[in-house]
Amino acid sequence: MSDKPSSQAIREFLGETEEILEKLNLDLVLLGDGIESGESDPELLNSIFRGAHSLKGLAGMFGFTDISDLAHHMENLLDRLRLGKVILDGILVEVLFEAIDLLTRLVQGKGETEDFTLDTAPLLDRIEAILGGRSAGTATPGEGKIPQEILSVLTEYEEHRLQENLRKGRNLLRVQATFSLTTFDQELAELTEALKQQGEVISTLPCVGDIAERIAFQILLGSASDLATISAALNRDDLRIELLSAGQVSVASPAKGLSSDIELLAEPLREELAGGVEGARDSGDGGASLRSISRTVRVDIDKLDQLMNIVGELVLSKGAIAELGQRLRSVADSELVGNLQKATRMLERRLDELQKGVMEVRMVPIVQLFEKMTRIVRRVAGEQGKKVTLDIRGADTELDKLIIEDLSDPLMHIIRNAIDHGIELPEERLANGKPEKATICLWASQKGNHVVIEVSDDGRGIDPEMVRRKAVQKGLVAASAELSREDVYDLILTPGFSTRDEVSELSGRGVGLDVVRNNIAALSGMLELDSDVGQGTSISITLPITLAIIKALIIESCGRTYAIPINSVLETLMLEPGAIRSIEKREMIELRQSTLPLLRLDDVFRLPQATRNGGKFFTVVVGLAEKRMGIVADQLLGQQDVVIKSLGNTLSFVRGIAGAADLGNQQTILVLDVGGLMGEALRGEVISLYN
Repeated sequence: MSDKPSSQAIREFLGETEEILEKLNLDLVLLGDGIESGESDPELLNSIFRGAHSLKGLAGMFGFTDISDLAHHMENLLDRLRLGKVILDGILVEVLFEAIDLLTRLVQGKGETEDFTLDTAPLLDRIEAILGGRSAGTATPGEGKIPQEILSVLTEYEEHRLQENLRKGRNLLRVQATFSLTTFDQELAELTEALKQQGEVISTLPCVGDIAERIAFQILLGSASDLATISAALNRDDLRIELLSAGQVSVASPAKGLSSDIELLAEPLREELAGGVEGARDSGDGGASLRSISRTVRVDIDKLDQLMNIVGELVLSKGAIAELGQRLRSVADSELVGNLQKATRMLERRLDELQKGVMEVRMVPIVQLFEKMTRIVRRVAGEQGKKVTLDIRGADTELDKLIIEDLSDPLMHIIRNAIDHGIELPEERLANGKPEKATICLWASQKGNHVVIEVSDDGRGIDPEMVRRKAVQKGLVAASAELSREDVYDLILTPGFSTRDEVSELSGRGVGLDVVRNNIAALSGMLELDSDVGQGTSISITLPITLAIIKALIIESCGRTYAIPINSVLETLMLEPGAIRSIEKREMIELRQSTLPLLRLDDVFRLPQATRNGGKFFTVVVGLAEKRMGIVADQLLGQQDVVIKSLGNTLSFVRGIAGAADLGNQQTILVLDVGGLMGEALRGEVISLYN
């Protein structure tokens, strides 16, 4: 029998470790923010330590010794930092980040093949050098300040935290409380959280109580507040609070008559379960429930895709049944036909509920993506000697999980580009009257059936003259050409265009924002760029909430049938041929005192031209963000739910098409990519399948 983990076990391992590594990345960014002060939040440090410990154990359980060994060394380094035996500085934080990067690459490699590995020896040597090198030094608590019965039971870490509180001149207090045996865990967590609002909980220890059916605890607290303030804040009669100072002990009577507003949080309880209050759980009764606290289930996205496909097939079947019912109604008006139509309407309502439920399961908050960007900002800014802060808003906005995954690389490229090209060095910013630290805003918001993500910076902006000179050098425009703002932005989005002469890790390789625009277009989205010289640059990305099951408007043009996602349709118009005007060889119509550019699908896809001087025709007005365009159609065939299927890599070169859909009557049609069509058509370009 093989000892290797099964493929299912590997998937579970990857899912678990991905969550741990994402949390470690975010926590390390916060830890790095404390370098300047040389101080670190003990709870944050403990969270990172527990993450490394969990990763070590998980990898060891699956037999991945390389991951386990690296996580073990990382855990040792974090433990020494917790105990104050190494200094928190930039070198240590960078080593921790390198460890996370290497662990991430190892975990991703295991997803491809179990035998994948990397050389971890150089990084392990660096960790060992730190462990055997610089010491932070330790302080010794004043003799007689703390009773010996307390000092004798403290762990090495707790004693270190006690020393740190003494060194900072904080008050040291002992809080004694008794709880019911049946509810002590919840009550203790409540008290612990309340005490954390007043300072640092150094230690929690069970002690001897004199009341039957109750358990007593003593909590050692370090706080800048005095005893009276803490007593008033807690406002509990069942507590004994002592101030420990130079052998003199004063007992306070709890303040009365004050309102208590202690928020019950789950996090302290989770911390205790992870080892924050050792020994406390051993005192519980044997009848405790074994049910899980969490009600969250991790589901493979492939299973959700399969479920979505099944729902899509059911939607198509429902449409076929409804059509049969209508045909039967036209030839026979019996009670049986009426009952069939009632059942069809009931099926339709239930399918709508099922479809909505599956869609909600696929939706995840965009905070998962935004948190990854904090690491990118810190690393790239550090490499370039720039100071940047990330302003995140709207992180609770939800998007389809697959869209978020496909959006991660374009968003990373935009942020790296902003730091590399847009953000100035600190001395340049100060000389220009700007704050030394630049700000990159990462904002998300929902607008109807779309999500808008805006990435903006307060850097130097885009210099049109510099862009024009580079374009002339590359032969993209004539030296005498006059460029509008839109022309400048189009040049920046041109494949291979770069304003940098030198090649670096980030710039000068000819891989620019055109790749970002194409990736966004592949998600049926749209990218808009705006900039002010000396003020900064803003890039706005408009995306549909989901690409799975959508409601579409079915149209006919030049004898062919197409689907337009209904969330991009603003209105439909019937027009006479005489309503069309031509401006600079582009067809337009007047719509409410503004011009609306028209797009004909026979031009786009090189189809046999329809008769353009005939009778009336339809225009489907579509819009993304602030842009508007009219798509010319011969007939409007109605609305229908469709499931978009990818055209695959073989037809990936086709532009202006989001995918294909089955109408349920053995007919497959193309779904138009509104964002891609608008992006090209509004620049005056004609798309062709044969490009």
